[in-house]
Amino acid sequence: MVMVESLISWVLRIGVFSGATITLIGFFTTPEITWLGVLVLILTPFMRVVMTGIYFLSRRDWAYFSLAIYVIMMLVIGSLLHMF
Repeated sequence: MVMVESLISWVLRIGVFSGATITLIGFFTTPEITWLGVLVLILTPFMRVVMTGIYFLSRRDWAYFSLAIYVIMMLVIGSLLHMF
């Protein structure tokens, strides 16, 4: 689990750093690039949940895998409802 936690923390760091950098570049260029940076920042925690779900699936831990799927579904449904 330590290796998985380390991998997830690196994904979060890379996502936040990349999103912040893209957003900062977007402030000096076009608004579309700014929105791309914001999108990367929004998707970073989503990727954490996906990676955690994959880990629990590989460990055949069905309770936590089901919980991860539930969280992903709530994030997707919330995003879709926000669009309308």
